[in-house]
Amino acid sequence: MTKRIVVIGGGPAALEAARTAAHHGADVALVADAPLGGRAGWHSLLPSKVWLHAAETQHAAHALGLLDTPRIREANVLARIRAIAEAWNGERAALLTSLGVETYDGVATFIAPDEISVRTSDGEETARLGADAFIIATGSVPIFPPDMRPDGKRILAPRFASHLDRLPRSMIVIGGGATGSEFAFLFDALGVETTWVVDEQGVLPMFAPDAGAALAHILETRGVRLIAGQRAVRAENLGDHVAVSLADGRRLEADMAFIAIGRRPDTARLGLEAAGVALREDGAPVVDAHLRTNVPHIFAVGDVIGRPMIANRAMAQAYHAALNAVGRTTPPFRDDLVVFAIYTEPQVAQVGVVEGEGLARVRLPLTTLLKAAVLAGEEATHGFFEMTYHADSRRIAGAVAVVPHAADALTPVMQAIAEGRTVDELAAQFPAHPTISEFAFEAARHV
Repeated sequence: MTKRIVVIGGGPAALEAARTAAHHGADVALVADAPLGGRAGWHSLLPSKVWLHAAETQHAAHALGLLDTPRIREANVLARIRAIAEAWNGERAALLTSLGVETYDGVATFIAPDEISVRTSDGEETARLGADAFIIATGSVPIFPPDMRPDGKRILAPRFASHLDRLPRSMIVIGGGATGSEFAFLFDALGVETTWVVDEQGVLPMFAPDAGAALAHILETRGVRLIAGQRAVRAENLGDHVAVSLADGRRLEADMAFIAIGRRPDTARLGLEAAGVALREDGAPVVDAHLRTNVPHIFAVGDVIGRPMIANRAMAQAYHAALNAVGRTTPPFRDDLVVFAIYTEPQVAQVGVVEGEGLARVRLPLTTLLKAAVLAGEEATHGFFEMTYHADSRRIAGAVAVVPHAADALTPVMQAIAEGRTVDELAAQFPAHPTISEFAFEAARHV
């Protein structure tokens, strides 16, 4: 019997859930209140990665002595963002159409555990949909305190990356998480005088402490002014510049400010109380190891269930939930197989378990690999690759890296964790040379 699956959302997780369910024979409908691709595909993830690629390319040319003065054509970057977004999101939409997925434009709200209402932004109901299973993938929305709201002119947020038609002379970046770190690197690499305000949680608090400290040191040596352990409490547009007030009373001024201090699950409009779905204090649905809520036929995946809010984790959860929704039996979802990456230069990435009892570790300096030394240039002494393994069984447990292309360097570690491989098994293998993928294998040989 064909199952009816309704996916709520339009971002990467929703698209993956719809595709997977359709691939496995389900009758799938997808409800989104914005163009397919969602916030990630149109306003945050994709535009930021285009900007970051431009910054990485320019930084590399400058670091290697191929470019004396940073130069960027903002209009060209924005044009490229539009071109890639239209092509990429268009292809995703076409794929869903080819799989027979029905799409509904509107806001989805539960009116019963097994039925949703689809309404326009004006509140007009356009459809009612029932299903055997629902997959909630509505993502997250940014957090802005009352005195720190972006205006799109001089006080910016990540969603304005696709409209940034002029780089300022100076910028205050507020936030030490993934987005704040990426944009602190980005603005500095593009020649903007950058002040970076990071609260008491520090730089990249979701990573092993040495990783955030290494990135902070690298950006400081390049000229970023880091103000650590301070919370910004107010941002004001003063017409021709901005002023940012700190908790200790200091006042910073610059041409613009960029606010990236966190996100929260986007559940306010879902009417989850009508479905009987249990929520945490932050509004996120409570889910089990298979991404089921307390209502067994309602699943929730991605940013909507909380941190870490990263696209590949959301997509992996969507794939897992879709398989369960169509009736497939799967092992529990494993967060330790998710690579968490920050796209600065060098990149910062982490996977698996990197701290805890019973773990041994091996750390390699960035200069261990020829490819890494070539890519890093003069900053080669600041990066590292560290792999952890279980001291008794010698099975790989995790890794953290601050190296060029760190996200790619950790893919072999992710696979080793999934397969239960040991350092001895990794030590016997030699990938292409010179490549960044050699790190895990070289670390195993050092053990």
